[in-house]
Amino acid sequence: MFKCLQYRNAKKLLSQLSGKYRTQSAFIIKYNNMNNCSRFKDITQMDSIEVQQSITGQLDQAEENNTLKMAEERVICTHSVQVIFFLLGICCLLPWNLFITAKEYFQYKLSPMLNITGHHDFADTFENYFSFVGSAAVLIGNLVNVALTDKLSIGVRMIGAHILMIASLIPTLALAVVDTSSARLSFFVITLIFMAIGNFGSSVLAGSSLGLSALYPSRCTVLLLCGWSMSGIFTSLLSIFSIWSNHGSPMLIGSSYFTISILYVIVSCVAYYEVLHKKLPQRFKSVGINEQSTRQDDQCQLLQEYQEYSVNVLWKKMDVVKNVFYETIYYAIVLFVVNFVTLVCFPALASLTKSNSDNATWNEYFLPVGLFLNFNVSDLIGRSITQKLRWPKADHALLVVLAVARIVLIPALLCCNVASRPLAEGLMPDDFGFAFLITVLGFSNGYLINLCTIYCSAQVNDEWKEIAGALSAVYQCFGVVSGSIFSFFIARAVLSICNSLCRICDGTDSLVSCVGHK
Repeated sequence: MFKCLQYRNAKKLLSQLSGKYRTQSAFIIKYNNMNNCSRFKDITQMDSIEVQQSITGQLDQAEENNTLKMAEERVICTHSVQVIFFLLGICCLLPWNLFITAKEYFQYKLSPMLNITGHHDFADTFENYFSFVGSAAVLIGNLVNVALTDKLSIGVRMIGAHILMIASLIPTLALAVVDTSSARLSFFVITLIFMAIGNFGSSVLAGSSLGLSALYPSRCTVLLLCGWSMSGIFTSLLSIFSIWSNHGSPMLIGSSYFTISILYVIVSCVAYYEVLHKKLPQRFKSVGINEQSTRQDDQCQLLQEYQEYSVNVLWKKMDVVKNVFYETIYYAIVLFVVNFVTLVCFPALASLTKSNSDNATWNEYFLPVGLFLNFNVSDLIGRSITQKLRWPKADHALLVVLAVARIVLIPALLCCNVASRPLAEGLMPDDFGFAFLITVLGFSNGYLINLCTIYCSAQVNDEWKEIAGALSAVYQCFGVVSGSIFSFFIARAVLSICNSLCRICDGTDSLVSCVGHK
């Protein structure tokens, strides 16, 4: 290991090193001119000392350190730690999943009593706005998280993200119990703002959790990502339960959703701090990127005490991010394409599909079961399989082929009974066909995302794993934002066509009334 130090501190450092490691190391002092060091800037005519340590004694101490490190890894990867990663995964997406599954609540809040103005009805397309605004907030949050990796510790970022999520959910809960029928547009705008704030906090939590899980064995990353799917399953079951219980009050359903979300975020924050944060080794709590390098013995720790004297900076922050990006660009492409296709299809486009069944009970459960629960269960199965099966192998071209092949799901879903279109009924009218497409969409989404996220962290050295984990979240966010924008225009076009067909066939002026008439 090499360090360039100012001359006035070299003797003190050398005396301490040689005194403590007299039997293990020899130090060679070389005097060089600063002008020969290409990485030094604005420093000329100054001599430096390059301290080179060469191990000449026995390696007993090094072997003992390695043994202690392995024992420490076994301690921090206990079952309780793995459970916390799973709970954190649920918390990362729970608020967002509650927003997109509380469809009945938002339709009640946004549906005008009389649509006599001819203005756009947000009750039909609020999911598109949620997807677009929420995805933009997630992207910004992940970029901010990457920028803060060397300025704020993981603990500060994760606890701060929990607090931000709670702060955004409390006003949303207040809006759920207040009558907003006279100010629907204001309610919609305020909801979008608080949803964006909550998604920003969720993205910081997700990116930080991915970065933290990258420092652990890969099973922690798998459990974290499985938690993402479990949050969708949990909210889908809540939606099904609310229909089954037949409370008849959309406002009560909405307030129940957000209350549960607030309580869970609080539990997640406390559980993380008590079980995981307090037990983190100091090297995981360090702030700077360079401080996360593999200094595992006392000599390196002693050199760290004199880091303020060091004028040799290996890489700037952006150089590190660039290097990690270039090493993981293959997986960035796959993660982008997978998330793009998923967000085009789910939830905005797929939620426009109506059941062709004459059974009123099944029609009521069609979207909660056939869409949301089906997608999230399939997604969880796909993610869970990566614990045992990892195919294709890393850097295999088949990963990109599988990701691109999912694009066929977009026209396939458009062939389903989207918004009860008369033209689509003859193409794929069966509810089973729609459920099969959603199963394929969810399974391939979970499997490919988990696989590439694991490969992404394994592609880089240990000291850059947190950056790689955070960047994998950024790659996904770019796909999410792009897919949300694309789905926004597709859904608007579909609704426009549907309304035109409804006016021609029935003389009605609204998609909702046309569907109800059918």
